[in-house]
Amino acid sequence: MLRDVFLEFNGKDYIVAQKQLFTNIKNTFTVEFWVKPEKTHEVDKESRRGIKGITGKRYAIAPVYGAYLNGDIFQAGVGVSVGTNGISVYEHTKNYFPATLVYETKLETWTHIAIVYKDKTPTLYVNGNFVKSGVCSSMKTVVPSGVFGGVDPYGFYVGGLGEVRIWNTARTSSEIQQHMNHELTGNELNLSANWRFDEGNGLISKDITSNGNNCSINGVRWKEAKRPENKNVLFTFFVPSGGVETLNRQRHYALNNVGVNCEFLYSQEGTGLQNKMDAPIYITNKDHEIKEIINKGNYDAIVVGSDLLLLKKLRDFGYKGIVIYEIQGLGFNKEYAEQFLIEHAPPYLNEYCDALLYPKTPHLIEAFERNYPHKEKFSFHNCFNTTDFNYKDLQMNNQNPIIGWVGRLEENKNWQDFLVIGSELIKKNHSIILWMFEDNTLAAESERIKFEKMIDKLNIRNNLIIHANQPHKKMEEFFSKIGDSGGFLCSTSKVEGFGYAVLEAMICRCPVLSTHSDGVSSFIIHNKTGKFFELGNIQQAVEEGNELMADIPLRESIRQNGVDHIKQYFSPATYAKNFLEMVNYLSNHS
Repeated sequence: MLRDVFLEFNGKDYIVAQKQLFTNIKNTFTVEFWVKPEKTHEVDKESRRGIKGITGKRYAIAPVYGAYLNGDIFQAGVGVSVGTNGISVYEHTKNYFPATLVYETKLETWTHIAIVYKDKTPTLYVNGNFVKSGVCSSMKTVVPSGVFGGVDPYGFYVGGLGEVRIWNTARTSSEIQQHMNHELTGNELNLSANWRFDEGNGLISKDITSNGNNCSINGVRWKEAKRPENKNVLFTFFVPSGGVETLNRQRHYALNNVGVNCEFLYSQEGTGLQNKMDAPIYITNKDHEIKEIINKGNYDAIVVGSDLLLLKKLRDFGYKGIVIYEIQGLGFNKEYAEQFLIEHAPPYLNEYCDALLYPKTPHLIEAFERNYPHKEKFSFHNCFNTTDFNYKDLQMNNQNPIIGWVGRLEENKNWQDFLVIGSELIKKNHSIILWMFEDNTLAAESERIKFEKMIDKLNIRNNLIIHANQPHKKMEEFFSKIGDSGGFLCSTSKVEGFGYAVLEAMICRCPVLSTHSDGVSSFIIHNKTGKFFELGNIQQAVEEGNELMADIPLRESIRQNGVDHIKQYFSPATYAKNFLEMVNYLSNHS
């Protein structure tokens, strides 16, 4: 929710703008607003015809009768019904009142909704993330409505409503995310109306744009949102590098937006520190310094990444707040994870932490459920800020396909298979270039020697470029170039707890060919959002890779589906909601 003040509707009141129907904005526009519904609404089937919107609706945006001004019965006003059970878009004119978009979901907290019409087809974004598209209107024109809270006798909204905006363009997901949590000036390009609903009293709410389309308030009550007290959370890990360093930056963005103050403690320096973050970061492995940080931090919760010994130290230091043990990945195979949780972890996890946290990775879920049935456990997707990191159209002229790989020179990342797969693909197409991205400060010298020898043995040195220790922001350009070159990212890992590199490639329209390394199953659906091959099956990897480069319709479908999938399921807002629910639950049950 953007503001502390909002309007509360009780099921019989409404707001009317001076201009009730925006007839100057036709077929392509965006209506966005914040809601917290308190009652269910009736759900209809999507359709381009019929009269379904007349009963049981909760119209946060009322569908104004499209012909009421000029008698044009082929012009429909657009409305949005919102209940705790979902969102529906309706269009209204003479003998016409269908639901052109229907989305059933639970809405229990403040939620940002954007209805984007493009060429008469509505698309729904929830908290800035694409959810679904509806059906194209059968009317000649569809236009936004300027009545809020409901219309008699069709139905009235119950709940909170805030910050309504109407744009005369089809806003993109990144544009919606960029502005949904920020105050506008009213002078923004293509902004047709913006009611903040923050006056707090009176019977008028002003349109802050130069159009001056102010609203009259009829019976609606002003309310003040109860903001939760800020929470202080410390996240710890060994080294700022790889997926955990990425996760920490992503969740800092997500949690900071909901009032959580994040700080980070690493036990040693790492290349990820070049990725700047506006938050306190401590680097130390000295007990007295860690104790001082804990004593000064006043933390409501400490999330300990992987370090079992630190769990005990925190309690020895006298910390009495919530301690959560987090695992993002565990070893180089599933058997090791099971062994670790049975042989090494029990005395620490059972005695020194309040809960366990891990991503929705199947082998981690199974292992923790099996070995710690009575421990509080939380499992939810990590997040990614697609506003700051996304596809870049760099107008590439180079037609050489690029095949990328991201990781460390270690057993689990399985770099050997990537070199073999790359060499086999090069035999068929000598123009292929291999790009390897690594943190060269972490590889053992013996592994580096093996790596150099294998490059020469496969005779691929002239086709290989090493990109070491790249800043995270630079990777969006690299991934975009790989995707536009006609190549792909190849992930050869044996086990991934989450796999941020795969997610980042997909959001930059870079298709991915991957082993079924468990964690990436949250991202990749074979031949829909990416491609899988069996670990160690080089021939299958080569066949799938060649198809990914040669089958253009399949490739383009995978590129677009990948972007849509990440935006839908890994939003910062969803992560923040899950994280706060976890901390609040533990606070009330500790």
